Amino acid sequence: MFNNLAVCQAVLNALPDATFLKDENYRLVFLNRRACELFGKTAEELIGQTALDGLDALLVSHIQERDRQVMETGEPVEYEERVSGQDNQITTFMVRSSRILLNAQPYILISLNDISVLRESEAQTRYLAYHDILTGLHNRTALYEDLNHVVVPGGTSGQTGGLLMLMDLDGFKNINDTYGHQAGDFVLCEFARRLQHVVPEESLVARMGGDEFALLIRGDLPRQDAELLCRKIVKQTQSPFTITGASPFVTVSVGVIQIAESDTTAGELMRKADAALYEAKRKGKNVHCFYSESLDASLTSKRRMEKALASALSRNVGISCAYQPLVRASDKTIIGVEALARWEDPVLGEVSPVQFVPLAEETGLIIPLGKFILRQACREMRRWDALSVSVNVSPIQLRDGAFARMVLELLVEEDFPPQRLELELTETAIMNSDANSKDQLIALRLAGVRISLDDFGTGYSSLSLLKDIVVDSVKIDRSFVQFVTQLKDTAAIVTAVSNLGVKLNLQVIAEGVETVEQQQFLVDAGCTQLQGFLFSKPLTQENLGHLLDGDGTDYHSTNAKEG
Repeated sequence: MFNNLAVCQAVLNALPDATFLKDENYRLVFLNRRACELFGKTAEELIGQTALDGLDALLVSHIQERDRQVMETGEPVEYEERVSGQDNQITTFMVRSSRILLNAQPYILISLNDISVLRESEAQTRYLAYHDILTGLHNRTALYEDLNHVVVPGGTSGQTGGLLMLMDLDGFKNINDTYGHQAGDFVLCEFARRLQHVVPEESLVARMGGDEFALLIRGDLPRQDAELLCRKIVKQTQSPFTITGASPFVTVSVGVIQIAESDTTAGELMRKADAALYEAKRKGKNVHCFYSESLDASLTSKRRMEKALASALSRNVGISCAYQPLVRASDKTIIGVEALARWEDPVLGEVSPVQFVPLAEETGLIIPLGKFILRQACREMRRWDALSVSVNVSPIQLRDGAFARMVLELLVEEDFPPQRLELELTETAIMNSDANSKDQLIALRLAGVRISLDDFGTGYSSLSLLKDIVVDSVKIDRSFVQFVTQLKDTAAIVTAVSNLGVKLNLQVIAEGVETVEQQQFLVDAGCTQLQGFLFSKPLTQENLGHLLDGDGTDYHSTNAKEG
């Protein structure tokens, strides 16, 4: 036997795995070099031993049972064992055991392959497949997998209800833009930590991507408990997220659906939760909303409108401009126009800007829509050299890093002088703009484009804004003009803004002028330009031409809608 072992020794020593032989008494009779290294002893010290000293009793029992199985049946086995070392580090071995005959005597040939790195890699791969790297929360894949276990087609899941929440951090983009992505990552991680602190222990908390999070709770949760949980989640954003040199705030919108037996697909649940989230965001900040069937009809309508608007923009069909004149207050001469977006769809009919402009902002379509209106206005107004053209700008457009470049390139393409263009932004949009947005406004003004504060007086820092931001004009909101001859406080505000505008060399525009009494008050108060139905409703390019040519047509109307 030993001659045969001597012959095999050179081959066995060359194997990368720890390899050894046990006799019929389960004692070692041969070990290769790798086995000696693994056990930390010489072959002489190990021969005749079982090599089971120091192992856990349960593990010893398991190994002995496998050895007996191989010896008695002759069937080879392959299995994994996890062994704890002296430093409590776990090593995973792949054990391969088979019976062989040497000199007509049975022996067990065993090889041990350390697969710890492989198993750790597989565990890491599994972890990454189901977890978000940044926050450590579960990810979208994990959520959908759990949802598929909660809802089964045909209602055979046996589950007794549950709750799905979708959450979106409002204002998160401003943190990234203002403080950098590292600060944004900190806010995401901190919100994840706060979220885990208030949700039930058995919940699945997931980050869906960006600033979107989700929560899945299995089992029945009464409506009042769900309401309480929503309030706890909202409360987590009421404390600032302290970063180096700043303590920014964010708010959270929450959409909730209580899972019912009729919910049979994960996609359907997500769609309903998303509809609730959409409604929560529409209502304001730090708002939660539960799904109801009425939301579906509203969401379906909005999606139909979104699809139609995207199609209209891509085909340049149905989108047009209307132009409402601005007159000089002193003599009522038309000196400019405000370009207003209009949309008529073959199926939806004439869609109000009150409907499609906010939708465009929510969906990102405001970028192509704004560019289309700007180009159309410049192209159609080019022939009237004496008229300025005002175009409204959304905060979303202003945050686009290429906005200023786009405007200036378009003016060159349309051969439209920058000095004739005025961009109208709400004071809230400018107050919430980041450094990059303000740099873009400065670049536009240096090129000759004028900047106007629209809806002035409706924000929260109007007067201080005038001294901090260089603008060319302010437009007093129609809500003030409407009551300027009826309410003393409103009259005082309009007069103060007008006087301040004059002192700061600004044009002061009053919009929504409908009566001669309003006109006279605004002129006396110092407004330099007026706009409203008293002078003209919004007009097509053709009708504007008739008005400018003085064809006698009356374009005054209080039945048309401004905007």
